[in-house]
Amino acid sequence: MSEKNLPLTVIGGYLGAGKTTLINDLLTNSDIGRVAIIVNDFGEINIDESLILSHDGDTISLANGCICCSLVDGFAETLTQIKDRSGQIDRVVIEVSGVGEPRKIAQWGHTPGFSLDGVVVLVDPCSVIERSEDSYVGETVCSQIMGADLILLSRCDLLEEQEIKSVETWLKGLTQASVLRNPVSPSLLFGLDKVGQEQESSSIDHVSATFEFSDSIDLAALTLWEKSRPTGVVRVKGFLKINDRSEEITEIQMCGPNLTLRASQSKTQKRVLVAIATPRTPKASVVKWLKLLSPAK
Repeated sequence: MSEKNLPLTVIGGYLGAGKTTLINDLLTNSDIGRVAIIVNDFGEINIDESLILSHDGDTISLANGCICCSLVDGFAETLTQIKDRSGQIDRVVIEVSGVGEPRKIAQWGHTPGFSLDGVVVLVDPCSVIERSEDSYVGETVCSQIMGADLILLSRCDLLEEQEIKSVETWLKGLTQASVLRNPVSPSLLFGLDKVGQEQESSSIDHVSATFEFSDSIDLAALTLWEKSRPTGVVRVKGFLKINDRSEEITEIQMCGPNLTLRASQSKTQKRVLVAIATPRTPKASVVKWLKLLSPAK
C-alpha cells in the first residue's frame, strides 16, 4: 500500500500581520480535522488549557486530536516525528517567522510523506503599503507576498471599503495570488470539500461546484483551461485521466494560481473535480468553467 501523504500548508506574513491569531483559531476549529501545527515558539500561542492533554517537551497534544510542535530540533527532525504519527494526523501547518521566506519553507512540502497544499501569506492592509516602501523591511514584505498562493487580509474591520479595495488593487500589481479577506471558510484555505460530493454552503461561507468527466483530457487542454479560471475560484482538486501522462489517474490540485499534477495515491477511478470559490461568486460561472474542460462531443 502506498504511503499516506499529509497535506502541508505554510502560513507566513510580516511581523504583526495576524499569523498567531489565525493559528490559535485553527487549533480550536473542528472543521479542519486533526492538524499538526509547527511553530517557532510555544509562548506565542495561546492554547486553551482545557484542551491540553499533555505537554511533552517539544510537543503539545490536544483533546481534539491536534498537536502543536516546536522547531527546536529543526524541520527535518520535526517532520519525521509528525510523519511517524501520520495515522493520527490529517494535515500539517507550518507557521513561518515574521521575517522568514514562506516559499522557501514550502519546499519541505515536497519531502516524502507530505504534499504541498499551498502558501498562505497574511497581510495587514493598514500598514502593508507603507512597509513595502521601507528601505529596511520592504524587500522582505514584497518577497513574502510574491511567494504566496493565497493572500489573506487581516484587520479589514479597521478600514473603510474603499481603503481595502485600494490595497487589493496594489496587491494585484504585485502577485497573481488570490486575495481573500479574513475571516474565511477553512475550505478556502485548505480545500476541504469532499471530491465527488455536492456541498451545501451558505452565502457567507463559500461556493462549491462539482463536475464528473467521462473522457480523458489532453494536457494542452488542461493548460488552456487553467488560464480561464474565474476570478472567484480559489481552489480546485480532484482526479482526471490525462492522455499525456503515464499514470492511470492524475490527482489535480490548484491553489490560487498554482496548478499541481501528481500520480494519484487514491484507489478511486472517478474522474471528477471540485472547485471552491469565494462567497457571492456565481455558481453557474464556476460550473460553466468546469464544463469547458470536458471534450465536446
